[in-house]
Amino acid sequence: MRVVFPPAAIPLPQLPPAPSAAPSVLALSMHKAGSTLLFDMLRELAPHAGLAFFSIEDHFFQAGVKQEEMPREAAALILPAGYCYGGFRGLPPFDIPILRHARTAILVRDPRDMAVSNYYSVTRSHAVPQKPEGDAHFMERARQVANRRSADEHALIVAQNIYRQFDRYAALGLLAHPSVAVYRYEDVIFRKRDWLADLCAWYGWPVPRAVTDPIADRYDIVPAAPDPAAHIRQVHPGNHRTELQPGTIKRLDAQFARWLHLLGYA
Repeated sequence: MRVVFPPAAIPLPQLPPAPSAAPSVLALSMHKAGSTLLFDMLRELAPHAGLAFFSIEDHFFQAGVKQEEMPREAAALILPAGYCYGGFRGLPPFDIPILRHARTAILVRDPRDMAVSNYYSVTRSHAVPQKPEGDAHFMERARQVANRRSADEHALIVAQNIYRQFDRYAALGLLAHPSVAVYRYEDVIFRKRDWLADLCAWYGWPVPRAVTDPIADRYDIVPAAPDPAAHIRQVHPGNHRTELQPGTIKRLDAQFARWLHLLGYA
């Protein structure tokens, strides 16, 4: 007789101490939409607002747990006060308890550029953590698969997941919710000082420009030329026009027509 044991429970991370009782805020994005830039700046900025920055998704990624595999119990880590919750590259598989009333920022990007950036990230630049037991991390397996594709083939495949991410945000009404500010990567990538100051105003953080401007400047990186092996390969909008074949772009235009129109990319 074959005995099947249930999978071991995925341990939850420990929250850092909350510096204050200030209201918690949320920062959401999507893979390859400028999410690392947003979260890195907020990681430095949050303590100045009396909040601890915490990323549930980054913790599980390092442990080799995919986004869709994160345990539902992780929702208990999201508290109404004391924290700036970032790291969400898409909505997690559990309900975010404060989603409807906490101040939230969502960073989006032209989905066609996201598909191109995903190709170079998966095949070249993304650091692959090692699982504690030495098994291959899921990103390592994804890299092996992606390296057998062309950029056009990869873009058309990942486009399906990108569409689902936009669709989940829209299904919850988050792209037009009064507690949500939606920022477009294309509008903020070259004006990081003003963007960070605007984020503070949206969150209600009384942080002066003397604090926010130096933080923005540290992340104001614009490569002189595209570097496929670098995490910041290039930042200029419209990159899909030079990286993809016209037929591929036409298919992506049709697939993302709704979002290109609603978000002003058409």
